[in-house]
Amino acid sequence: MNEHDVEEELTGADMVRQWFGSWPNFHDAEIISLSLARKGQSVLRVYPYYPHKPATVDFIFENVTDIELQDFSVQNVIMSLRIEIAPDQNGEKVYRLVLGPCYGLAGKIDASSLRVELAPGKSPDGVSQW
Repeated sequence: MNEHDVEEELTGADMVRQWFGSWPNFHDAEIISLSLARKGQSVLRVYPYYPHKPATVDFIFENVTDIELQDFSVQNVIMSLRIEIAPDQNGEKVYRLVLGPCYGLAGKIDASSLRVELAPGKSPDGVSQW
């Protein structure tokens, strides 16, 4: 299954595509926050660089099984965001979200399920200038 197929099957992806006109490429997007829970939901909040169509995209993970993250900073800009199906450390099928590095947070998060939610409007933390 390629990346496009994975994005197509995510719950909430239709709303994201409708808002932006297509699935965003997330180049120069900012990571606003990451909340990890050892049980239940974990949330990665991303603010894509679309100045004329501002919105926050939440990636909501259930049952995170593995993470490899590095370089968290005051501004976490990513080069790319990719979603794939992969085997975790136990050989189980997981959703893998990969953050391509630019400045700040980068790495991967594996979870047994993943969905997205969109919140139109400016960055809720007030830090992003677009």
